[in-house]
Amino acid sequence: MSILICIISAFFWAAFDLTRKLSLQKINSINLLLIFTLGQTLIFGAWTFYEEPFLNIKSYIIPGLALILISLFSALLFLKAIKESDLSLTIPLLSLSPLFSSLFSFIFLNEKLSYFQYIGVFLIIFGTLILYSKNITLVEILKSFKVLTINNSAKLMIVVSLIWSLTPVLDKLCLKNSSINIHGFIQSFGLVILLILLLKKEKNEIISLKKNWGLILVTIFTGIIATVLQFYAILFNYVPIMEAIKRSVGQLSSIVFGKIFFKEEITNPKILGVLILSFGVCCVF
Repeated sequence: MSILICIISAFFWAAFDLTRKLSLQKINSINLLLIFTLGQTLIFGAWTFYEEPFLNIKSYIIPGLALILISLFSALLFLKAIKESDLSLTIPLLSLSPLFSSLFSFIFLNEKLSYFQYIGVFLIIFGTLILYSKNITLVEILKSFKVLTINNSAKLMIVVSLIWSLTPVLDKLCLKNSSINIHGFIQSFGLVILLILLLKKEKNEIISLKKNWGLILVTIFTGIIATVLQFYAILFNYVPIMEAIKRSVGQLSSIVFGKIFFKEEITNPKILGVLILSFGVCCVF
């Protein structure tokens, strides 16, 4: 049952990636993030009234505050990356997160992977290089190192992958000292405050919410469901396992969604890169 929660959560995250990219064609990233976090705040706030919350504020405050700050920073980087580049080239880079999450979960949670799982981590790196190569030759694959260093969206997504590998670890630390409803409320409310401060720089932005309210609502509810399911998933699974499932589903979905919704080209390096990434993620799993 715990694995099923991970799988369902992963599909909702994949759908959330799609709806966010679609929404960014209508409104800017700060406004999209503010609308989403306002929706989260209302739902988690109502949940705290419906079900009595638990919070050990002394143990929660440090990882909780750290999580709010890195969530804002990484979310803005993520939205910028998917807006400026192909979904099928940026989302697979998040598969690097099992590598980082393995390191962080070992340091903070004492969760260890087997040698076979670490082989999967190296396959993920190799698959990333193939993904960004022009064709499947050793020379072009090696050139991918340079491509990744000069491609702005790729660099942004690698940073996001690093940060997001730490996010589930911090979530797990927070959930040891809080219930899901109050944790979700604190995180979303904290983001709302920070985003309102940033919004002062966006006074000249004119947004047509009425015209795009349907897409925005779908984005909000898809993201909330994905978030809640992930909270449950990390309560019953090791963080690297949850991340591996999430990234495997996400990268495969990005190829399909990229082609269907954004007419992105499907190339042999993309296909092979994603397959190796998926196999590497399965090894980690």
